[in-house]
Amino acid sequence: MGTSVKMIEHHYGHMDTWKRFKTNSTIQQVFKDFGDVTYQGSKYVAFAKRWRTKVSVSETRGEYLFSEPLITNKVDVVENIDVAEQMIRDKSNLLFNIPKSLTRKQIDTALERIFGMEMTFEKGRQTRHPNQSNARYMLSSPVKVENMQMTFAVYGEFKLAETANVKLSNYKVAKKLGLIVHSKVDDKLTDVASERRAISVAMTRKKKTATDAIANIVKGIFP
Repeated sequence: MGTSVKMIEHHYGHMDTWKRFKTNSTIQQVFKDFGDVTYQGSKYVAFAKRWRTKVSVSETRGEYLFSEPLITNKVDVVENIDVAEQMIRDKSNLLFNIPKSLTRKQIDTALERIFGMEMTFEKGRQTRHPNQSNARYMLSSPVKVENMQMTFAVYGEFKLAETANVKLSNYKVAKKLGLIVHSKVDDKLTDVASERRAISVAMTRKKKTATDAIANIVKGIFP
């Protein structure tokens, strides 16, 4: 985590902004959940290894971060800490604490009171709404993988150039990456000048999309 914090400190730059980052509970939680994301060697191997690493008895890192909690449709005694944490996060479940020293009547009375506040009972089978998610992190909007891949490829080219203090042409980068821009009118650009203008607009939009997405990650927003 230490290395990742240093990277974010470099990203934020100004000390006042960095202080706000250090005191932001949401960003701190993201760092706690994701841990140190730096790596050496192949990024693909590093990602696969990290994604499959166990973070608890029942979850890998990928499952812990992005999967829906397991849904159980039976009343049972919870004896696993991981399951208890999942139930606390899952708004479709209630987790009870019932002292064994209470009488059956006291327990029934307490349960009736909680049911009255927390639940409504209807005939038929209860299901979870498909648009509701209880995952720790989820997509804020639908994503087309190919578009995001191109967006970050564009961003990567310009970041590498910036590090090397080299000025890049939008047009050359687009051609190198195979970015094709079509006209909204006839799906074909009529001349080189209009093609270059369209590419420039598309590249600017993709660089901004990537920059915004990276900034949102530390807030726990994807993409």
